[in-house]
Amino acid sequence: MSEDKRDWAETKQRDEQRKPSKWLARLQRFVATERQKARPKPKLSRQRIEPTENARVAERQLLEHHIGSWLACLDELLVGVNRWQAKLPAVVITTNPVGITACNNLALNESLHDALLRCCCLTENEYRYWCKQEPDVQFESHINYWAWIKTSVPAVRAKEFHKFPIAKGSAYWLLRHGVSGLGEYDFFDCKVFEWDGMKPTLLTEHFRESVPSV
Repeated sequence: MSEDKRDWAETKQRDEQRKPSKWLARLQRFVATERQKARPKPKLSRQRIEPTENARVAERQLLEHHIGSWLACLDELLVGVNRWQAKLPAVVITTNPVGITACNNLALNESLHDALLRCCCLTENEYRYWCKQEPDVQFESHINYWAWIKTSVPAVRAKEFHKFPIAKGSAYWLLRHGVSGLGEYDFFDCKVFEWDGMKPTLLTEHFRESVPSV
């Protein structure tokens, strides 16, 4: 095979790899349909305080930076995963509504254009509904990356963060993130921030929660 034909063949293979999958297209249609439905909303805690505009903006910016950084490294991560050499996976990003806004903003970033063509950003509940309709338990068609911030940590958990004291009036923010479907590269982790009402300050990159569901 001539060098020109080899280059053409390699280019064609890469283009085929990067085409959004039929599985992803079905998921995107599913999400669009689901968002037209009236689903029951989760009950909010009576103690929950509505976030300020500063808090909303800071949360979105944190998620935008965090998700964007992961997406920028995605192709490099996939190089080391044998199962995804022939065909790149659909990427399901599960997050909260603020994170979905962050993903929509990232879609305007040209450097992430190719990666985002293979992505669908949705809430955890939407993902669960989809998994009931079209399970992919063995991650044969997709990988799942999640990132969201818990901005209301119960006071009873304060002792858990004794190594990271914060000022009176500040609050802990927990950025929970991880990935499934990358085999040995799967992980889950938590970053801890101090929110002082104006800006978040990173306290630790890695924290193992004792009660991650609270």
